Amino acid sequence: GAGSSRPQGQPTNRIGDINPNDIASIEVLKGASAAAIYGARASNGVIIINTTRGKGGKTKFNYSARRGTSELLNKMGHRVFTEAEAIAQYGADVAALGNDANGNWAGNDFDYEEILYGETGQLTEHTLSAIGGNEKTQFYLGGQYMDEGGIIKNTGYEKISGRVNMDHRFNEKAKVSVATNIVRTSADRGVTGNDNTNLTYGFSIGFTPSFVDIRQNADGSFPDNPMNPSNPLETAEHFVNNELTHRALGSLQFDYSIFQQSTQSLKFMAVAGADFYNQENTVFAPPFLQIEESKTNAGQSVMTTTDNLNTNLSLNFVHKMKMSGMSFNTTAGQQYVTRDRNSVFVHATGMVPTQQNVDQASAQAAYHTRIKQQDRGLYVQEEVSVGDNIYLAFGARGDVSSTMGDTEATEWYPKMAASYQFGEFAGMFDNLKVRFARGETGNMPSPSAKYSAMGLANIGGVNGLLTSSVKGNADIKPERTAETEFGVDFSLMGGFAVVEATYYQQNITDLILQVDMPASSGFSSSWENGGEMTTEGTELSVTLNPTQLVSLGGVDWTFRTNYYSTSSEVTKLNVDAYNYGGFATFLGTYHIAEGWSPTAIVGSEVDADGEYIELGNETPDYQVSFFNGFKFGSVDFSFLIDHKEGGSAINLANLIYDLGGTTADYAENGDDRLAGLGAVTQPYVESTTYTTLREVNLTYTLPSSLSDAAGVSYLQVGISGRNLWLDTDYSGLSPEVSQFGNEAVGGSVDTAPFPLSKSLYFNLSVGI
Repeated sequence: GAGSSRPQGQPTNRIGDINPNDIASIEVLKGASAAAIYGARASNGVIIINTTRGKGGKTKFNYSARRGTSELLNKMGHRVFTEAEAIAQYGADVAALGNDANGNWAGNDFDYEEILYGETGQLTEHTLSAIGGNEKTQFYLGGQYMDEGGIIKNTGYEKISGRVNMDHRFNEKAKVSVATNIVRTSADRGVTGNDNTNLTYGFSIGFTPSFVDIRQNADGSFPDNPMNPSNPLETAEHFVNNELTHRALGSLQFDYSIFQQSTQSLKFMAVAGADFYNQENTVFAPPFLQIEESKTNAGQSVMTTTDNLNTNLSLNFVHKMKMSGMSFNTTAGQQYVTRDRNSVFVHATGMVPTQQNVDQASAQAAYHTRIKQQDRGLYVQEEVSVGDNIYLAFGARGDVSSTMGDTEATEWYPKMAASYQFGEFAGMFDNLKVRFARGETGNMPSPSAKYSAMGLANIGGVNGLLTSSVKGNADIKPERTAETEFGVDFSLMGGFAVVEATYYQQNITDLILQVDMPASSGFSSSWENGGEMTTEGTELSVTLNPTQLVSLGGVDWTFRTNYYSTSSEVTKLNVDAYNYGGFATFLGTYHIAEGWSPTAIVGSEVDADGEYIELGNETPDYQVSFFNGFKFGSVDFSFLIDHKEGGSAINLANLIYDLGGTTADYAENGDDRLAGLGAVTQPYVESTTYTTLREVNLTYTLPSSLSDAAGVSYLQVGISGRNLWLDTDYSGLSPEVSQFGNEAVGGSVDTAPFPLSKSLYFNLSVGI
């Protein structure tokens, strides 16, 4: 579940709460040197999102509307049976389920993927913003309403959000900035992914041959599925899986200029922020569902309520000084961060008919989770510029956290960077810059890693406590990533080409691992700082502006490609090699061993020495995107293509369909795959190479003469699409599958997730 160390499914990414129309800029700090100032919170990089601020002048209003639809993009396909094949696969009695009223083979071929996933989702979005102010006070107001119907019946997403950003200058020295954002979201998710009872849609479809009719009856009821404990069409109609979230974010920044001179200045900045959300998850299976009706306590209701509060406070000083041909920028400060999470989970069984409240049941079980975390850090950074050519930066941050074994120890993360601008160079470069950086960041252990938790147990009719199976580590430390980066940036031929190229190498030490323990210890696993790993990669960004060289009849063309590749190797392991993730070795898992990639997939296959054979790797060989943008007068057209080369996933959705005898290629290959199950894993490890048309946009801006006549500052109409096309040999629903969410290792396991959809929008934007 979402509270585990490896949450299954897709826990909500709360960054989706932000209205993209409120965003002014996004900055990604990927390197350890760039991110080191954020210390132990920055091992996976830092994303800085700046929202729109107010401007002095007449108040301007902007309104935009989008209306569209979404449809199923990709299907697994299914097996089409002849009568003889049905008899051979299931026997005569089951095959008779495909007969008509006269007892003859009906030749049914019900495409349950199409029936279940084939809804047309209705998409609606409205946004309204206002921006304005005067010399002293500026404001930005933004609001959004979004309603996205899902491609599965009774699924969808709704969001209402509002934002107020204000800036007020008291005098030449003092300024205050306030940002607030309130969000309400409701998501109906359906029930997909992994399952132990064959309730989820993918499992149910996989065990339902296409000649069996489980469609809704004329009276609105559903027949029992004779091949599976549940009828997925009935489940989609009546099963409830809702997540309701109320979130409030706010920040307050106070800037005070201590002194300002011609050559130097000193400024104090205090920033306080809070992020609170209340999340209610409701899961309800009515007692009349096929999967419930045979149980002693039929019907289930689950209610989870989570309150989460994150706070931060930073106090900073910024000193700037200019000297002859040089400038210095010194920044120092302290930061305090807290996290307080309180979650109550109630599971009720034996529901009173028509009732959903958890108290209207014959039995209840409650679970309570509290997480509190406190971090504090201090940092100092110096930036030096010499002329227009030389840039130097160095600094350090020290972090203390309640999640570390030693809560008084300070973990220091240094950084340095240097670059040299050549300007025009060799008669070919408009500008040429070389750069170097080195820095360290960390990754704090989870709040529970240093504790051996106690759990409730009933011993001889008396309530007591037993130690959990996971042993804590009182000496646990953060992981540490040291990264070295080299890069070159240049532009050519009057801006025709702009290139950014980077090579980086990371050395990660004190890896936090959950490792197996001998049974005699009383624990199944323990938390350890158990190893080291290296990662290296390249990143390349190329932007071309062909119209800088040749005329294209008034067309302005921009082409941009981004490429990156990465690879990792475990260089030291303080424990024995072990397998991680997946569900069982024979089904596919990830092998953690010295000299191996941590994302290498193994299974039952071993070589002559008894060593595992690598069957695939979830890390791709490379990923690349291609953006093309064209502007011709009032018309703008753009599209984005993403390509992923290599990488593998453990496709257990195919295994589910094989076990049900319904895989599209079962007649040719299904028996062979199942014959090797337990000894041969390779058939269920597939390449996830794909190419997709990620986005396409066409916009027309009305001439100013027409918009002025209409009394508006601008008016745009257009059409846009997302995920309109996918080309892949992967046989599952999505080559981007991740059963375990955003896991660094072991996420690429496929158990029939929520299917991909393609979306098409009609857009309108107007300014007043």
